[in-house]
Amino acid sequence: MRRSLVLFSALLAANAGAEPGGTLSGAVRLGDGTPAPQITLTLRGPAGARQVLTGASGRYRAAALPEGEYALQVTAPGFVLARPAVVVVGETDAQLDLVLAPAPVQELVIVTAARGATALSGIGVAASALSRERIEEREPSSLLALVQDLPGVAVARAGGLGLQGSVFLRGGDSRYARVLLDGVPLNQPGGAFDFGSALPLELERVEVLRGAGSSLYGTDALAGVIQLMTRRGDSAETPSLHAELAGGSFAQRRFQLGTAGRSGRLDWNLGLLRFDTDNQEPNSAFRENAGAASLGARLDERTSLRMLLRAEDSEAGTPGPTAFGRPDLDASFERTDLTLGGQLRQARERTSHELRLGYASSRQLSRNPLDSGSYTPRAGALAGSFPISDYPNPLGYQNDSARLSAGYQAERQAGTAHLLTAGVDLERESGELGSRAETLLSPVRTNFGFYLQDRAVLGGRVFATLGVRLEHNASFGTRVVPRSALALRLRGGEDATTLRASTGVGIKEPTFTESFGVSQYARGNPDLAPERSRTFDLGLEQRLLGGRLKAEATLFHHQYRDQIAYRVLDYTTFAGSFANLGEARARGLELGLEAQPLARLGFSAHYTRLDSEVLVSTSDFNPVYQVGKPLLRRPSHQGSLSARWSGGRLSGGATLVLVGKRADSDFLGLNLEENGGYARLDVRLRVRLVRGLEAYLVAENLLDREYQEVLGYPALGRSLRAGLRFRSGRRS
Repeated sequence: MRRSLVLFSALLAANAGAEPGGTLSGAVRLGDGTPAPQITLTLRGPAGARQVLTGASGRYRAAALPEGEYALQVTAPGFVLARPAVVVVGETDAQLDLVLAPAPVQELVIVTAARGATALSGIGVAASALSRERIEEREPSSLLALVQDLPGVAVARAGGLGLQGSVFLRGGDSRYARVLLDGVPLNQPGGAFDFGSALPLELERVEVLRGAGSSLYGTDALAGVIQLMTRRGDSAETPSLHAELAGGSFAQRRFQLGTAGRSGRLDWNLGLLRFDTDNQEPNSAFRENAGAASLGARLDERTSLRMLLRAEDSEAGTPGPTAFGRPDLDASFERTDLTLGGQLRQARERTSHELRLGYASSRQLSRNPLDSGSYTPRAGALAGSFPISDYPNPLGYQNDSARLSAGYQAERQAGTAHLLTAGVDLERESGELGSRAETLLSPVRTNFGFYLQDRAVLGGRVFATLGVRLEHNASFGTRVVPRSALALRLRGGEDATTLRASTGVGIKEPTFTESFGVSQYARGNPDLAPERSRTFDLGLEQRLLGGRLKAEATLFHHQYRDQIAYRVLDYTTFAGSFANLGEARARGLELGLEAQPLARLGFSAHYTRLDSEVLVSTSDFNPVYQVGKPLLRRPSHQGSLSARWSGGRLSGGATLVLVGKRADSDFLGLNLEENGGYARLDVRLRVRLVRGLEAYLVAENLLDREYQEVLGYPALGRSLRAGLRFRSGRRS
């Protein structure tokens, strides 16, 4: 660790001295004004060809240039200059700002992979992103429907909209992904995050990093990171208004209202949502009220302040596994989430500084006031080996948690090849959980992390990333987690070929119950080690047909170790506790394809082959957790194919989702260990009626397939919804 600090300090202090000759400098930005760091520019002039790299704020500077005319080119795949760039350099400094335009299949500029904006082809890790345009075109009913379209991502929801939902990255447990909203961590202590009630309100982007991300984000990032980004204000001074009214099958009703704009140095984006549906099963109705706000202020030319607010209040009936027995007609789940964030950023030519504050709370209450009686589960000719009883809890089971986070990050361009990042994170976790009929567990835990990262570009073709984090957790102590990645551009230009590889280590803290539980049936173990992962991947990206086609292939191998499991300590009293018992692995292949054969016609596809296995069991009882079995609810084969088109007043698209069979369990004594595969076809159509007003029609599961994402919980059948959407002015 000391050597890393010495190396970082030396590189941070490195500065190119003044040189004779003319200089050329400027800023490189995307069309929406976003800075483009670590983009390689080629200058061709009197001295031949010379390459220069953009810094942390997208700025570049080339010194000691002989006098004459220079033409600039960008060599990053997926980008072209919006207009030709020619400048004359003399004895005085010359300035030239550049704007990058996307190629037909544009490059992804993501934040999550490096905790700062970077072109994906130059970072070496496996990641995906959904832009605002792709989110709007998809017309998703939930966030789960969006992320299921990405490689390496499997989802499982226990029934209809709003019910408990899980995301599995590359075979990892549903608690193995760090979930962020504009940089604010959302996971409950121990990693859990319920995606069931998450609706795509005012989202600008969704980014998914696949592979261990603990070197940057600390706990929970064993399998990857999922980050949601809120829309920001319009670039136009004239405020815009947007409203939406929709309804459809299962008594769906959706109303959304918002505004965005800019006034001088201030910008804003505000949105409100009301959503209701009865769903398909008895007592499965879901309603949600939500709001999101992003407020920005430019304090001066270098300093900006941004504030975030998102609140969600929802309630859903929870009828249980109705495919195997009677519904529970009185059980319900209530949830209120609040997220606050603040970011103060100062960006100079070669350095940037950022202060962050965040607060995320989730108040969850499961109710079951009445005894609905016992039943014997059945599935066709199968009958359960024992009756299932209802366990009413009139006061309910509470699971409240809160996380207060703060951080500082600095970036500096060191010399001509290195972009250095250093930062500190502080998190304070607290909660109140347990049955309201008993004394609630009220633990508090404080975590601290310090991280370093160096992104280097060598010869314009080799992109190397080295990172390390020192993490101190109040439950498991101190750990060091490294990561490295390499991207090698074998061929440049419009038909670029890029080879990438990465490896990293992930860690996850225990849950509050696992560390601090006081019940004799689930006593906490203060000596638990963190759950760990070690991940590797190797990928190839190929662009073809003048940038109109991009194909990707990635091999990955994830090892999950020291998994925490419950164990019975005394079979007379059934006293139990927790221990680091389990180990599993997941390996496979991810394929991706994106094509834009015509300006108004595009296609995308992905396929994931997952080979998972339990290596050391975490359960003495259920056979689906035994050694040699595949991991629960992770399909061996999964893919999707999407088409989208636009033309004049009419636009639309279609997505076919294919999910293969997967290991599962009824947990009811039926001894079912496999859940069948399914195919779901979603279609959407939009018609522009007059300027600013459009009508749309969406069909999900158009073929009305019967399937269960979680065994025993029927997914929705064919769902149709129609709506009107109004937009005034411009929206960025």
